[in-house]
Amino acid sequence: MFTVNKPAHGPFTKIERIVITIPVLAASLLHSLNMSTAYVALPNIQGNLSAAPDQVGWVITAFVVATAIGTILTNLFSQKFGRRRVFLASIAGFTITSLFAATSGSLSELVFHRMLQGFVSAPLLPISQAIMLDTYPREKHGFAMSIWSMGMILGPVAGPTVGAMLTEFYDWRYVFFMNIPFGILAFVSILITLPAARSMRQKTDWLGIFSLIVAVVCLQLVLDRGERLGWFESSEILFNSMVSGVAFYIFIVHSLTTASPYISLKIFSDRNYVIGLALIFTFGIAVFASLFVLPLFLQNVQGYPVLSAGWVISSRGLGTMGAMLCSGFLLGLMPGKFLILFGLICVGGSNLWMTQWNADVGMEEVIWITMINGFGMGMMWVALTTVTFSTLPTIFRVEAASLFSLIRAIGASMGTSIVVSILVRSTQTNYIEMRSQISEFQAFTITNGFGGMLNVASELGLETIQNIVLSEAHMIAFLNDFVFLMVVAFLAMPLIFLLRSRS
Repeated sequence: MFTVNKPAHGPFTKIERIVITIPVLAASLLHSLNMSTAYVALPNIQGNLSAAPDQVGWVITAFVVATAIGTILTNLFSQKFGRRRVFLASIAGFTITSLFAATSGSLSELVFHRMLQGFVSAPLLPISQAIMLDTYPREKHGFAMSIWSMGMILGPVAGPTVGAMLTEFYDWRYVFFMNIPFGILAFVSILITLPAARSMRQKTDWLGIFSLIVAVVCLQLVLDRGERLGWFESSEILFNSMVSGVAFYIFIVHSLTTASPYISLKIFSDRNYVIGLALIFTFGIAVFASLFVLPLFLQNVQGYPVLSAGWVISSRGLGTMGAMLCSGFLLGLMPGKFLILFGLICVGGSNLWMTQWNADVGMEEVIWITMINGFGMGMMWVALTTVTFSTLPTIFRVEAASLFSLIRAIGASMGTSIVVSILVRSTQTNYIEMRSQISEFQAFTITNGFGGMLNVASELGLETIQNIVLSEAHMIAFLNDFVFLMVVAFLAMPLIFLLRSRS
């Protein structure tokens, strides 16, 4: 007998909402936290398992690609088996694969287990979002999304710090061991609290599913491996790009011509949902890409140790938490689109401020600007997840939430690939340009310009100059990344005014 023995759509009392909400949030936090903890452990994994840099990258690539596949199939599984069973199976699978990943004896084993982990845990986020929307009445959706967003957003924010501490003081395997007790607790809690949702037997659109999976998987491989392989100079990238394009074409044409497409075209008649997809794509680029850039800036330019960089970046979480605590209340006082606009202004404005940084920027300034960036991220996310689903019929929630998560993930992958490409190519270009300006004819100027400390006639002096030029080239590359993130945020603002208020 379930603690909450009611239909999935309620209505629920206040106590019943609390009983349902806590384990659902814990389960969603499992996936979002694990997405980022593994990043900081890669150098240790590489050394421990004797892997090359391009090989160890598959630990992340396998998880991302498998998550995309699992997200696409979430709606199918929910329709056939019911979302409660899928949710429980996802938690159990995530816990078991975490154990397998932690005990992997080789890189190939770890990559395989990470692939399984990404696939089985993919339904956690879209299903948890749908559960929260069903548990709370429509007038409380802003509050519900502000709570749910804490698990979704704080996971990637806190993940690098948690991963760094576990790796530094224990071992990289504890990044995965950590998931086991939390997974068991989440499974038991969901088992005794979550009401069952009705399953639906519908005709399965296998061509639509297969073509979408192929398209998204090949696109993710292009985005994740493009920079390492030289983009379109690589035959692998060319092949995956062509396959992705053809598969997307087949999926779109098939969806427009079949009577029962896998993704119902009815959801695209909802203006708020369509605009929400465009904005969540922008959110994935502008926000998640910055989660990748800032730690690199602190470590590579300012020389912060891993733990110190993690603590500085955690200030973003404070800003995010502040936004989430007040956004649910503010959504009851004003239209959500104004909160989305304010969030974009904070994200874009903070990146604009970052374009003025230099290598000597102080820690206090980094913390404050990062906190403002996190505040905008939290404000935008809560309002966006609320407004996007505010006018969508209840029957489409799992399907719509799955597509919403998929578009966000593609945006995050694309944004990360672009900032990495800008960082690498801009560093090389600026280094070559600045190096060409230094010759033996400037020897006297350079030597005396640094108080005689640099002697270009010596090997040590030339090496020191080279390091200075390389550092400045790296700094310019990071500034170019900040410019890109700023432009993306500001360009998305006109879309907000196309959103309509809930009638």
